[in-house]
Order: sequence, then structure tokens, then C-alpha cells
Amino acid sequence: MLQNSVAGLLVPGILQALCLVLFAPLVAGIINKTKAVLQKRQGASILQEYFDLYKWWKKPVILTKYTGWIFVAAPVVYLTTSIIAAMMVPGLLTGSFSFGDAFVFVYVLALGRFFMTLSSMDAATAFGGMGGSREIYISVLVEPAVMLAVLVNATRYGSTTLSQMVIQYDQFFFTVPAVLSCAAFFLIMLAENSRLPVDNPDTHLELTMIHECMTLEYSGRLLAFIHLGSMIKLLVFLVMFGALYLPLPIPMALKVLAGTLIIGLVETLNNKMRLFKVRVYLSAAVILLAVAVIAQ
Repeated sequence: MLQNSVAGLLVPGILQALCLVLFAPLVAGIINKTKAVLQKRQGASILQEYFDLYKWWKKPVILTKYTGWIFVAAPVVYLTTSIIAAMMVPGLLTGSFSFGDAFVFVYVLALGRFFMTLSSMDAATAFGGMGGSREIYISVLVEPAVMLAVLVNATRYGSTTLSQMVIQYDQFFFTVPAVLSCAAFFLIMLAENSRLPVDNPDTHLELTMIHECMTLEYSGRLLAFIHLGSMIKLLVFLVMFGALYLPLPIPMALKVLAGTLIIGLVETLNNKMRLFKVRVYLSAAVILLAVAVIAQ
């Protein structure tokens, strides 16, 4: 009996994770194509990310004698934590069962960030150490905001289980708390996934890049693991945004598409902010969440 219940919980989660892994590069391609159209460029195909992953997969992995096991293990851990998060998030195949606590979800993703930061320092390069320190600085600001966003839903529905936090349109359809928490989580989602205006995933300028600093020493399949993990993580947050915070009674696929297009629009209209202004940016998200708690 117990085995059947466990299988009934895990099988939908595994299928959902496979679905998100399959479509994560497509979402990244749609964002890039949206930015290109808004900037009046032809841009690459929305399938370009699939070709890039295949290209990196075929290339050899080049390692120096100065790197240790953490450097090799970090991309695998990063990809694995993103896939586990994809199994836990509600909204697709797992919307009706209780699998995954919100706090576990947050810190599973934090584990992937932790290993990536360690790997940037293990490479012992100037850019890697700079990117790792910047990543830690931002994570210290982002994680409390994510936890507060979780607590807003926890106090609303009386549970920290993600599947119990799915927005109920009959109670919170375009109410003040729903709109404020939706806007705040979108701001947090951009910061958590290293998107503009917090970070620029397309730049390789040493004075501005954060996440890209930690990937400069990687090549081949390890680099493919990192990029695929980042794509999955972004899609996981888009699904979580649509299921838990976006107060629109439309299919999840349309919610994800709307979030994808909005990200492309926001990244087109904004430049990367200065590093020490990130705390002001995230403070605005925290204030919106605090007002949402008071309003509900």
C-alpha cells in the first residue's frame, strides 16, 4: 500500500520533470526571439537553444590540473537540483497531490547555487571568484524575499505544501493581496534566475556579469549541464508564478507563454542595474509582499 502511494506521488512528478526538461530550451528561445523582434532584429530561431545544447554536448570537456572534484560535480548537482524542483512544482501533472514542501523547494535550489559558487572558487580564477562573491551577495538578498513570498501563500492557505498553495480564483481573483504578491514574485523571479535588470545572461563583460563569471571555465557537457539547469530553473519559476501567483483563470501553457513574453519585454526596456542597487530592487519586492500580508 505504501509503495503504491509513493509510486503514485513520484510517477507524475517524474513525468512533469521530463516535460519541463523538454520544453525549457524552447522557453529560453522564445524569450530571445521576443527580444529580437522588439529590437527590430531577425534573431535566432526559437529552437536555437536545442542546437546550442547539442553543440556543447559534442565538444570535449577540458579540465586543468588545478581543479578538484567540486568543479566537475557542481554542474551535475546544479542540473539535478533543477530537475528535482521541476518534480516538486505544482500546476501541470502534479497539481492534485501533495509532493514537496515550499521550504524544501527553496533550499533544493539553494543547494545548486551553493555548489556553483564553490566551483567558481575552485577554478581559482579572478573572474570566477568575482562571480561567486556577487552570486552570494545577491542570494543573501533573494532568498529572504523568496521565503517571504512563500509565507504569503502559507498564511493565505494554511499550508506550506506547494500543491496546497495553488491560487483559488473564487477567493483571490484580482484582489489587492493577489496582485501585489504577483508583482513581487515576478520581480523576485527575475533576480533568482539572473535576468535583467539584476543580471544580463547575454553579456561577457567582466565588470557586469555575475552568473556568467562562474561558467567561463566550463566546456563541453559540463557547460551544457549548467545552461540546461538554468533553463529548467527559469521554466520552473514560470510555472510556479502561473500556478501560485498569477490571478488569471487561463490554462497553464498560456500563463507560461505570457510570463515568457513579459520577461522578453522587460529585458528589452531595461538595462542592467548597478550591483549595489539590487538591494533597493529586492526591497521593493519585499515591501509589496509585506503590504500583501497586511491587506489579506
